[in-house]
Amino acid sequence: MLFDPSSTSLPKRSELPNIEGAPAGAAWFWGEDDELGRLNLLTPARTAAAAKLNPTGEVVNLDLSADLPNPPMYGREPFKHTVKPLGETGNDDLYEMNTQSGSQWDGFRHVGLKHHGKSTFYNGITQDDINNSHKMGLDAWARHGIAGRGVLLDNWSHTNHSYDPFTSRPITLQELHACAKAQKIDFQYGDILIIRSGWVSAYHDKPREDRDALGRVKDFAHNFVGVEQTQEMLDFMYDNYFSAVAGDQPGFECWPPGELSLHRHLLPLWGTPIGEMWDLERLAGMCKEKGQYGKTGLWDVISETIIADAFRFG
Repeated sequence: MLFDPSSTSLPKRSELPNIEGAPAGAAWFWGEDDELGRLNLLTPARTAAAAKLNPTGEVVNLDLSADLPNPPMYGREPFKHTVKPLGETGNDDLYEMNTQSGSQWDGFRHVGLKHHGKSTFYNGITQDDINNSHKMGLDAWARHGIAGRGVLLDNWSHTNHSYDPFTSRPITLQELHACAKAQKIDFQYGDILIIRSGWVSAYHDKPREDRDALGRVKDFAHNFVGVEQTQEMLDFMYDNYFSAVAGDQPGFECWPPGELSLHRHLLPLWGTPIGEMWDLERLAGMCKEKGQYGKTGLWDVISETIIADAFRFG
């Protein structure tokens, strides 16, 4: 069974047929050799429609500075930049980095699951495939491009900054629906769902000693705000056929995760890219200033515009 990426009527999660030999709940329906997953939904027609939402050509960068967070979360290696002089009239820039240390995409090699005793990643590739081939690398995404309608749900502003983003506080499905309603957002297949949790805003407000302490936390024992891990949230994420999801927090989902992991559904089962630690401050500020969410105006120009490969891949 193959899905038609241009369709506007695809099966809900509860309607998915089983795939012989695949883990339960797998949605590997884009082709035997597919490496794009939900990015297949970014068809030329949808990209062209998104381009029309940006008549003024305004652009907002969604990357944190390459050296932020500093120090990185989860004990990851910090970014290093060296300038290499080329005589008197030129220079090279040398970078050393862990692509998971800052603004990033989680690729399909990043998280898998156990199936029949083996680590299995999106569309059935294995750890051996990762070790010995270029299968399922982000180069496939780069060749296709990531351009479509982005939809920002500014939960941080919608909830009036009512929680501490540095606690294990779930963003509920009820909150997302209420935020979308307040911002007059109607979801469409292929949307890039972007959720502002307030993590970056709160991080910028932290003193140096508190940032240093975050970098010393061992064994992934952090507490961060994020999307709740419930069956209802899985239905929401799946049934709306987002081409990708992203947020401003380190793990997208509430951290630490419980028994239900969004990553293990979004990446290996569905092929949905996850963006993390995006800088949404300017984007959210411009939308709030104009008071235009989901209608003609700044929301169309900025938040429902072309989201291109302008972010670092992780």
